[in-house]
Amino acid sequence: MQRVLVVEHHTQVLSALADLVIEEPGLELSGIAGSAREAISLARAAQPDVVLIDVDEPSWKAQGLDRMIGDLLPQARIVRLTAATDPQMECLESPTNTPSILKTEIREFLRSITE
Repeated sequence: MQRVLVVEHHTQVLSALADLVIEEPGLELSGIAGSAREAISLARAAQPDVVLIDVDEPSWKAQGLDRMIGDLLPQARIVRLTAATDPQMECLESPTNTPSILKTEIREFLRSITE
């Protein structure tokens, strides 16, 4: 069973992503975070195997939230989520080589990590 932490600044999207994790066999929702502070705290406490991080939030991008959580959880799989459909968008570029996926593709991604 893989434990998943979801980090998303929009409450409705956060809820929808959490539901997708809960519905997927082989995954366990270890927490949801709507702020960077909450995400870091939950990452430390829950020690998830997978962290889904919204990278469309400008302040999180500026803080390098994906990098900070990656440093806290070196064994975890960090996945950057975006709503941007243009692969040239800056939000898709990751200095840490962390994969980015479209939010519309999250269901397929979740299924792929449980196979």
